[in-house]
Amino acid sequence: MTEKAKKVKYLAQCGLILFLVCFILKWTHNISSVFLKSSIETISPVPLYIKSTSRRHSYSMIKKMKGSICPILQGGLGNRLFQFSTAFAAARSKNMNLIIPSDADISNVFEINETLNEARELCKGFRKILDRASPTYHQNLLNFSSTDNIQLGYGLQSWKYFYMYDKQLKTQLTFRKHIQHKAKQTIDKILQRRHIESRKSVNLVGVHIRRGDKVGNHDGFNIATPEYLNRSVNYYAQKYEAVLFIVISDGMSWSMKNMPSHVPVEYISLGKRELDMATVVACDHTIMTIGTFGWWIGYLTGGDVVYVKNAAAKGSRFEKILNFKDHFYPHWIGL
Repeated sequence: MTEKAKKVKYLAQCGLILFLVCFILKWTHNISSVFLKSSIETISPVPLYIKSTSRRHSYSMIKKMKGSICPILQGGLGNRLFQFSTAFAAARSKNMNLIIPSDADISNVFEINETLNEARELCKGFRKILDRASPTYHQNLLNFSSTDNIQLGYGLQSWKYFYMYDKQLKTQLTFRKHIQHKAKQTIDKILQRRHIESRKSVNLVGVHIRRGDKVGNHDGFNIATPEYLNRSVNYYAQKYEAVLFIVISDGMSWSMKNMPSHVPVEYISLGKRELDMATVVACDHTIMTIGTFGWWIGYLTGGDVVYVKNAAAKGSRFEKILNFKDHFYPHWIGL
């Protein structure tokens, strides 16, 4: 083979090798592109953070809040209403958040729309402001910043804490529909039984006689006497022409023996405190005796409210902490 022929053969081999290398590189690139494209299409991107957990949700809510009030709801229904109402008014006046657990007892009774599922977790750790005097107004108690997160609790049994928001408060404290329905049914049956054709033709007076644990108490609570009941019913009997008294009590046997007999009286016990309360709140006026349950019956009913003017025994602990002007509205009548 001549030198020229060898050179041609060598160049041909080099060209073939170069072709094969280029082919392999192109094939490899195509396969990688297909695989990469498939991976991008089938594997979703990893999120930078997770925001759906309860803990993160609660934390983000706290961060957004300027300041929050969590009422410490404890005691009987009347006590809880004072605690809720004071917190409600304080939150309104300071433009703060009011946090009420959605499963709170008062939320099952009233149409309260200030509820939150995570309330109990949110309120943990908030500093506590506690009213230890109860039926006395302490203005300095609410001297906290609108940016604070607090728990507000204990007595708070003064109208002066919330009177400026009475209208809004009574909207919150509207009985739930099924409770209103039962109360109306009860009153309608009473009127039918007494052959009273028109509700407008009679003045209904709700009477709450508290006895129970207050009988023989050593704290200085003066429970109602037959004399007080007589003065109270006479007040209404002399003021209005047609009057019917509807009594609820935790001492019904005593009440039936000691309510005056010269006026028409009906006694009801519906098995649940909220049903009894709603029925007498549906009346026009109130006779209360002792305790916060009766206080709220008078407040929610409106009309005339009669209370025991010597509610505290002389020299008792209760007398030391009770301020009549702070606890009872000035237009209520003490007898």
